[in-house]
Parts: sequence; structure tokens; C-alpha cells
Amino acid sequence: MTWLLNTNLSYTENESSSENFDNRNFELVANESKVKLSYLFSNEKRFDAFYEYKFQENTLGEEELTQQVAGVSFTLINGSKYNINGDVSYIRNEFEGDSFSPVAFTMLEGLQPDDNFTWNLFLQRKITSFLDLNLTYAGRKSSGSNTIHTGSVQLRAYF
Repeated sequence: MTWLLNTNLSYTENESSSENFDNRNFELVANESKVKLSYLFSNEKRFDAFYEYKFQENTLGEEELTQQVAGVSFTLINGSKYNINGDVSYIRNEFEGDSFSPVAFTMLEGLQPDDNFTWNLFLQRKITSFLDLNLTYAGRKSSGSNTIHTGSVQLRAYF
């Protein structure tokens, strides 16, 4: 059994320029910090808790975002038979500006201002030595909107 602590500090700049659409012009500057605490039960079982803080602003406009993310994730592996990954996140977006603009969509990463929840589940099952089955499920819930569910099934053959 092992504990791991990961930290990450970053500064990023993102720019978009359009001659025909002024509302798509932006220059984003962001400061971000992440911390993740992992508990490894064994090589096959892992549990993580994480927290992220991001401040982002559009230097060409009035948009600002303070985002906080807290969540947990897990990984289970059974040798070559299956692999299961999952996570649940709470995302708090404090956004100033027009939340329906293209720059807001980029800053909010498709989510909404205020409270958001996301969850993901991935299952990979080895059927034979040359055939894998992948199941993916994702969900999200934003304040004042319906829950969105997305899923996919993939059958992969190795030649």
C-alpha cells in the first residue's frame, strides 16, 4: 500500500483571432493549480481524491472565470481480463460576462456558470486474445438544466 501526492502549477495563454467574427476574438490568460492524493491498494487497485483551482481572464474582453473542481476517481484492473476506471467531480464556475458567447463556451469548457457535476465510467473487457469490448458512460448536470447522459460501445479486433 502506497500514498502518492501529485501537484501541478501552470500558467497558460490561449488566443483566437477571426477577421469575420469579432465575438470569436479572445486572448485568455490562466493560472491553475492542481493537487491529487492517491492511495494505491496494490498494482490493480487505486483510489484518488483531487482538487483544482483555476483563474482565467479574457484580456480582450470582460470575461473572467474562477473555477474550483473537487472529485474522486478509482481504477480497478484484473490482470488481462478487465479494466474499470471511474470518476465523479463537482465543478464550481464563478463566471463574469456573457455566458452565451463563444469565449464563454471555451472558458467554461461546455459547462454552465455556478454548480456542475460530471461523472464517467469506462469498462474494458478482454473477450479473447484478439477481441476487446469497451463500454463508456459519461454524465453531467448543471444548475437549471437537465442531466445529460452519453454512452458508447466499442468492439475492437486486433489483427
